[in-house]
Amino acid sequence: MALGFADFADEPEDEGAGLISLEMGAFGSGSMNDPLRHDGTLRERLEKGRRLKESGNEALKAASGLVGSTLATPSSCSVSARAKPSEAQALSSRVQELEGIILQKEQELKELRKDFLVAKTQLAESQVVVEPPPEKDHVEKDGLEKAITSYEKAAGLLRYVECTRPDWKNDDGSYKGIEDQHLRVDASALEGDGPEAAEAKELVTSCYLNIALVCQKLEDFPRMCAACDEVLSHVNTKCVKALYRRAQARVGLTSALDEDRDAAIQDLHQAAQLAPHDKDVRGLLVKLKTEKKRQEASDRSTFAGMFDRGEVVTNDPRMEGEAKPTKWDLNDPRVQAMLDVHPGPGGLAAC
Repeated sequence: MALGFADFADEPEDEGAGLISLEMGAFGSGSMNDPLRHDGTLRERLEKGRRLKESGNEALKAASGLVGSTLATPSSCSVSARAKPSEAQALSSRVQELEGIILQKEQELKELRKDFLVAKTQLAESQVVVEPPPEKDHVEKDGLEKAITSYEKAAGLLRYVECTRPDWKNDDGSYKGIEDQHLRVDASALEGDGPEAAEAKELVTSCYLNIALVCQKLEDFPRMCAACDEVLSHVNTKCVKALYRRAQARVGLTSALDEDRDAAIQDLHQAAQLAPHDKDVRGLLVKLKTEKKRQEASDRSTFAGMFDRGEVVTNDPRMEGEAKPTKWDLNDPRVQAMLDVHPGPGGLAAC
């Protein structure tokens, strides 16, 4: 079943299910939001998941223009034995018959071409606006979305939503109204230390990361970030590629804030500790830290002097024009005036 990417931005935080939406909007549709149990063994689901992932890869390559035309290989047909004379005569007649049909069809094709040219000319003269074919961008986007769907279904075979209500079907096979409280995420295929569990984790992680890559091409950075969150929160907390792509997603938007950049730097620091020699991680980390230093220097230059402290004034307004006392002698009238000390007739000694 598929990841519940739709409308994830509107969901409350920390609901525990990540990208898997527990709403019933896609119930029975075959997506990850569909709380139908997956039949078959884990090995069967792994094999089906691989096929779906490969389908997503093909859709991604096609949308990205990476697939060239492939030529069909003609099947090799050999004549096992020579035909008998009677059979050869029949075949010869058949060849002549087909040749006549071809000549007739070719003549008809010439006539059709003439009619086509006449119709095309009339169309141009009538200045009829013909709807143009879909733009390349739309075709590419559709292909990328198709790739995401395949990746979602592949991951959903191993991590999906199921219904815990025992009587969730009517007698006629239709679905009863099911509330979110009866739904749960089943990730049992990823649990344990066995080889199949490790294989399942690798496949699910790969699908989520590919979804993040496709979302980057679509410039859908919130969904890209959410796919990486799914890996780091529920599958592999130490996935370097998920940390790297989440950092890319955080700073992908032109409206990204300083807080987004700081969070991306934190992701990259963690990734660099896990993979010290990863050039992509190091490169992006250096780039973001350099940008941060440059921004801080620019801010200091812009706001310099606005918050500087003023000079402390020690002179009392009543002493303006008089020289500053060089010694703080309490018997000095100027010091007494500054400190607002008023000794009696006998001076300070009498106090």
